[in-house]
Amino acid sequence: MPEFETIEYEVRDRVAHLTLARPDKRNAINREMFVELGDAAEVAAADADVFAVLLAGHGPTFCAGIDLTVLSGLAGVQGAQFRAFVRLAQRPFRTLATMDKPVVAAVQGHAVGAGFQLALAADVRVAARDVRFGMLEARYGLIPDLGGMHRLARLVGPARAKELVWTARLVEADEADRLGLVNRVVDGEPLDAAAELIADILAVSPVPVALSKALIDRAHDTPLETELEREQHAQTICIASEDHREAIAAFLEKRPARYGGR
Repeated sequence: MPEFETIEYEVRDRVAHLTLARPDKRNAINREMFVELGDAAEVAAADADVFAVLLAGHGPTFCAGIDLTVLSGLAGVQGAQFRAFVRLAQRPFRTLATMDKPVVAAVQGHAVGAGFQLALAADVRVAARDVRFGMLEARYGLIPDLGGMHRLARLVGPARAKELVWTARLVEADEADRLGLVNRVVDGEPLDAAAELIADILAVSPVPVALSKALIDRAHDTPLETELEREQHAQTICIASEDHREAIAAFLEKRPARYGGR
């Protein structure tokens, strides 16, 4: 297991807990955190004993975005060198969004800029009542370049995504709920609610969870006939799995199923 300084990573009960750990900096993402987030996400994606990922941040703020010292350090950097940095920064967002495991984010306080994009990289978001989301990049003459616009447009539609990116305004909990930016808004601790949601997800086999994640994520760009063919292929995998046999046996024997992800 890699040693991390800006994040915490722990696997408990088949859940990888990936926690931003710079609360004194409002969990702003510096270069080291970009690297460590990417490393931790890849470890979770490759670990056969991990069935889900819980993404969180220590302290009152989920993530205040990119650390401005990173931007100042990029002053004058252009061309291939700058593109190399962007690829480095994009790595954790791509891995979280595309891994074949459910990722649930517990979000409190501010999730702005890169922090908003990090929350969007999760499949599901559970938000505290005090949450504020915002794509602030336009304020600095930039665009969101960590996959956030792609995810945002699919959640709220192109017109609303353009408004949020262009105006860089903050969205509070009730509006985020109405827009579909979050799955649940809770008055208590979002981490507890997110853990409960993951427990509900883990009550079913990770095999159909993984297959349906891929199908749903591609549905916007997939013709119906192609989708039906992909569903047929996925269902063939499900019905041949050990977990399917275990699910049937558990139902008939009136006991909880014990899934192995195979």
